[in-house]
Amino acid sequence: MIKRKGYIIWPIYFDSSASRSICRRVPLRLAVKNPTAEEIASAAKKLGWKVVVEEGSHPAAWWQKTGKVMVEPDKPMKKSEVIKLIASKLREMK
Repeated sequence: MIKRKGYIIWPIYFDSSASRSICRRVPLRLAVKNPTAEEIASAAKKLGWKVVVEEGSHPAAWWQKTGKVMVEPDKPMKKSEVIKLIASKLREMK
């Protein structure tokens, strides 16, 4: 297995039309409608983090080819903190 720095962030984490049981990881007040990997990458770049967009689909929604974002924050953080910061920035952008 390849060990990578940073976190894999999927667009479904922020999708307001997805339920928590399907994989949404933010509350509805922070969720947005149909986020793309490019929008997430843009939000992470505005936070000053290293970002790489890759192809792929989340295992829970394997039929949707949404892509994924590899995010490497500038300081050590929990993945949940990274997700909430990106969600806040996405809400500002939309």
